[in-house]
Amino acid sequence: MARHQTDRPHAAVRGPAPVIVAVAAIAGTATIPFTTATAAQAAQAARAGTGTATYDCAIFSTHFDYEPTITVTAPADAAVGDQVPFEAEFTPMPNKAPLPVDKWTTTGQISLSGAATGEAGMSAPEKTGPVAPGTPITIGKLTGRFTAGNAGDVRLAPGKLVVSAVASGATAAITCALKGSAPTLATVKVAGATGPAATVTPSSIQQGAAITIGGTGWQSGNVSLSLCDANGAACKDGDLTDAAASADATGMLTGHATIADQAGIGARTLKVTQGAVSKDVALTVTEKSTPPTGGCAGKPADRCGEQKVSVTVNAGALTMSRQPGEVTLTPVTLDGTARTATGDLKQVQVVDARGGTSGWSLTGTITDFASSSGLKIPAGNLSWTPKCAAAAGSSVVTTGSAGPLDTTTASALCGAADGTGAVVGGSFTADAGLNLKVPPVTGAGQYAAVLTLTLS
Repeated sequence: MARHQTDRPHAAVRGPAPVIVAVAAIAGTATIPFTTATAAQAAQAARAGTGTATYDCAIFSTHFDYEPTITVTAPADAAVGDQVPFEAEFTPMPNKAPLPVDKWTTTGQISLSGAATGEAGMSAPEKTGPVAPGTPITIGKLTGRFTAGNAGDVRLAPGKLVVSAVASGATAAITCALKGSAPTLATVKVAGATGPAATVTPSSIQQGAAITIGGTGWQSGNVSLSLCDANGAACKDGDLTDAAASADATGMLTGHATIADQAGIGARTLKVTQGAVSKDVALTVTEKSTPPTGGCAGKPADRCGEQKVSVTVNAGALTMSRQPGEVTLTPVTLDGTARTATGDLKQVQVVDARGGTSGWSLTGTITDFASSSGLKIPAGNLSWTPKCAAAAGSSVVTTGSAGPLDTTTASALCGAADGTGAVVGGSFTADAGLNLKVPPVTGAGQYAAVLTLTLS
């Protein structure tokens, strides 16, 4: 979007006032108290609890409140070994972004206690906007699964929530952390194992590595294997290679498979299927490690190790500022000939910290020079000679052409072209020499004009 700066000079051509262009970025943390489900709800086939929530959210260092109503729903009953589905529905989140939010994804966790402990992940499909500033952001339903490993009651309570949002090309995470403890909103009664059971070893596996499948209670014959997402859906045939499994006459299941190099990493589900019977087993796929390089190449793993180091670079803003004060041109004395008044634009600094490939332009227009008596010197009598420079490490800056200014048609002062597959940005300075032609027939007095610079 364009940003403008103007000044109304008196007795001279005056420079622009500072303007800052803000780029939206979103981030946050959160906290929650809840109410629990009623007895009538608990008696239903799917147990659900609905309650209000209070989150302490932050956009970087700026905090705001998020008070959703949350409903957690899960089956009333399950058996040991089951992959138990659940969902958590959140009412919309306040939108503190000054620019429209283009798209966002939401992930989170459900805290487990009782017969199962730890955290179970949940997620929602990507949503698209744009969502106008000040308009709530829809969170909706998140779904997930947990493994019922032991008999007994498993209690579900809301936990961490993360919204990854994109606004005007800038991406940031809204991370919402639970404040204090959250009451149980759903309970699953897990009974002893019934029907066939399946296991996967190891439960965390690298891309390209092999897994072993086991289990009991199956019918004699072949069993099919497929790798799916964390919720047991979106199964991809190509994610498993060399897959084979079968049960013997006693119902003992044995099998093996290799995780494909291109299989998606993160929480996944191995689906074991025989006819109408299907069992889901949770596992985690991690990124395939590369052979040692550099100083560890050819050395024993127990004597030399490597560590991957990563960093997150958040987008900044496109901003413009200038030196304080006004531009005063040199005075002239009428002598019956055209005279010239000269001066220099107050230096302008442009900072492009967006971290993207979009360029920018800084242009100017000017009004006619007017005196207190109503006399004028045309705007086109003022010409400028732009001077632009890029700070060390910045991308290339382009200097505008020398020439007259206009009241409506913008003249280029400085700019940077879009990057062709490359990031552009950095810090830049813009100056210009000013030259005003004073006609021989000009009324005596002080003249002033307004020079407007626009950054876009």
